Amino acid sequence: MAKFVTPQVRHITKLFRSATPQQVQEGADWYQDAYNIADALATTHSVKIEAVVGVIAALSPLNSWGANVNLATRFITNGGLSSGYLSAQLAKANTIYNISDVTKIESVLSGDKTINFYRSILTAGREGVCIDRHAYSLATNTRFDEGTIPTLKGRRYAEVVSAYERAAKILSKEFGTPLTPAQVQSVTWKLWRLKFWSEGAFDKIAENV
Repeated sequence: MAKFVTPQVRHITKLFRSATPQQVQEGADWYQDAYNIADALATTHSVKIEAVVGVIAALSPLNSWGANVNLATRFITNGGLSSGYLSAQLAKANTIYNISDVTKIESVLSGDKTINFYRSILTAGREGVCIDRHAYSLATNTRFDEGTIPTLKGRRYAEVVSAYERAAKILSKEFGTPLTPAQVQSVTWKLWRLKFWSEGAFDKIAENV
């Protein structure tokens, strides 16, 4: 069993163990809370939940979570947008909003990160592992910024996902409660950001994804 505990797994589990019970609960609930936001939008505007989550995921690159939600809310309320954000991502969001077959949403999103962000929100954290620069940085215990981080796709992305999956199994047994890889990712993601940004230095509601 020890051979599966790679350095990435050790970094993830060590950081998770440093969390307070409140931090674990808040992090573990992150995707459920995100789903609730999407579900409220879907109900209010009579839009399929898959489409709303797809729009949120499409509008997430280079956006804080707070800005992401605000932009998605404006998008859904207006029935689409033609400007005010990255044109390529707006095009994806508009395609998703008007799509008839929701099973095609992931193919429209296309990227590993946005697809997994979509899956994690849609399933309230039961599936998907969203690997952004923070999730990768903490797994490798190296602080990267947007200009220095390696490209996160394909084999590298799968390798980091595997580390979170293994960490989730270890921590679930250790803490005596089921933890999904997405929950381990969200808990440690919040802790990693707090490690480098002091309390009050960023809006914890509008954290980057």
